[in-house]
Amino acid sequence: MSPKNFWILSVCIFLLFYNVQSQNVVINGSFEEHLDCPTEMGSLSQNLKSLRAATNGSTDYFHKCGSPKMGVPQNFNGFQEVFDGDAYAGLYLYSPNDYREYIQLKLSKTLEKGKTYMVTFRLSLAEKSGLSIMEASTLFCAKPLSLDTNKNLSPRRLDNFKVREYKFLNLKLRGPIYNPEKWVLVEGEYTANGFENYLVFGNFKSDRYSRTLRITPKDEKLFPSAYYYMDKVELIQIEKKKFKLNVPFVLNRLQFEFDDFKLTEKAKQEIRKVYLHLKQNPSLKVSIYGHTDDLGSENYNKYLSSRRARAVALYLQGLGLPQRRIAWEGKGDKEPRYKDTSDKARDANRRVEFVMTKFEDN
Repeated sequence: MSPKNFWILSVCIFLLFYNVQSQNVVINGSFEEHLDCPTEMGSLSQNLKSLRAATNGSTDYFHKCGSPKMGVPQNFNGFQEVFDGDAYAGLYLYSPNDYREYIQLKLSKTLEKGKTYMVTFRLSLAEKSGLSIMEASTLFCAKPLSLDTNKNLSPRRLDNFKVREYKFLNLKLRGPIYNPEKWVLVEGEYTANGFENYLVFGNFKSDRYSRTLRITPKDEKLFPSAYYYMDKVELIQIEKKKFKLNVPFVLNRLQFEFDDFKLTEKAKQEIRKVYLHLKQNPSLKVSIYGHTDDLGSENYNKYLSSRRARAVALYLQGLGLPQRRIAWEGKGDKEPRYKDTSDKARDANRRVEFVMTKFEDN
């Protein structure tokens, strides 16, 4: 095999491995693949492929092709634009008398024991809800649940139904989930045991132990419940990178379009790896340097590169990293990775570089 062909083969193998590692293992996580357009409440199990309600709770499905009460963006519980695609699901995370609803998602493969995964999705509170929840969690299990109850799935209740292999994961809320106008990122890091084939989302606590927040005056005639829309569920295997101190590094999927500083979803996934490392190493801080290609004036490129670095810094802050552990600066086009003027070189030069250093909290 010639050196050129060997190099091409090596690149292909690397890209194939990289794509597999980054693949979302949740089937139909954006609720797009449906059998029928929803016309009635509680139709998630009947209308969607590879998704089921885990209990007798009447989990809902909404789609742009649905009836007026099950449509998007307007439906029986208010008004909500989709986060991704044409559809989303809906469920009660809190309702009196321990009534609960759950969404059960099938995984495309059994999770690998010892591997680390990141679960993310979006929640938005329905307008007609009088309460908001203050916490969220998921349940991983080996076999699908179809339990004859509409109550909360506590460990004791799961044991009564002889559910044997399961594990809970407490999730982090990236913002207050009591604003009906916004989709809020919910995420959590999970180390697999090797039996996980299904992911179940809902509120597993009883009324007594659920943390809620009243968001409307008591005299308003809103039901004392917390109903949420849910969209874009992802579960992706992550490789924890080891970053060297005082050595600049670039994240391969953190790329920018020409004359732009917006972060793509792939870029955010990469930045979360940096955040996880910094979270686990509180003695470190990060400096972020934005760069541009050679097109444009010196002053404009300085401005654009600053916006790119600032976008990354703000996203890290939004994830929970303290501002005092972040520094950012725009470098313009003065420090290119590649000095030729090809399209590939310019794509690579539109980047952000990171440097990890020791952090002393004064």
